[in-house]
Amino acid sequence: MKITAKAVIFIMNDNFLATPLPPDIADMTVFEAAAISASARRAGFAVFELDGAGMKAKPALMEHIARSLAFPGDFGENWDALIDYLGDMANFHKNNKILILIGAAAEIAGSDPALYSELRNVCGLACNNAREWSKGAVILKFIFIS
Repeated sequence: MKITAKAVIFIMNDNFLATPLPPDIADMTVFEAAAISASARRAGFAVFELDGAGMKAKPALMEHIARSLAFPGDFGENWDALIDYLGDMANFHKNNKILILIGAAAEIAGSDPALYSELRNVCGLACNNAREWSKGAVILKFIFIS
């Protein structure tokens, strides 16, 4: 049996978007991410896009994320605050299904591998918080686009 890209995307949609359970973070090509984000929009997800090219240092990363995700004005611009605000996005965007695409992720990794690693860790912790705080009602997912 030959597995096509279309079949892989369907399986990924089924497993990735349908449940608040892990996996919470995926690595995809631009093509794959476009297909998943289109499916997510059709399923009622709020889809947000971040540009990794503008996130190569921690201050720029924090500012870009806060602005692009429309965080409330009291965002503390530290890792703990980022975990909390990402985990609470469903509340301030009034949608229990959130997908965040991080484009040009390789630029972050190439510029500062430790920053990239910490961002991925923060995203995972935010998903855990969203899941726990909502008792499983919130689906928060991240796609890092290569």
